[in-house]
Amino acid sequence: MGVLLETWKNAGYAESRELSNSMESKNLGWAGCSAVEQDPLRVSGAWVFRGTRVPVAALFENLEDGVSVTEFVDLFPGITVQQARLVLEHAAKSTAALVA
Repeated sequence: MGVLLETWKNAGYAESRELSNSMESKNLGWAGCSAVEQDPLRVSGAWVFRGTRVPVAALFENLEDGVSVTEFVDLFPGITVQQARLVLEHAAKSTAALVA
């Protein structure tokens, strides 16, 4: 997972909070990621991990703070390692497309 975070940092994102804000503002197509969902009536319409109320941005914020993916999953019951990996892979592909 460190390689993905470094990729984002090297792409000009100093902090994951900037990355998650940029992802929302540039509409990177979270609808194409099966691990997340959006409902205007839940969490103010933020993209969340499917079946939870945990915002996708929480993953990036925790990674920036040094939390591992395994620790993140332990902190947020209902989220699986597979979901977190899908989100990271989707973000990496989307970010790479923006930089290219």
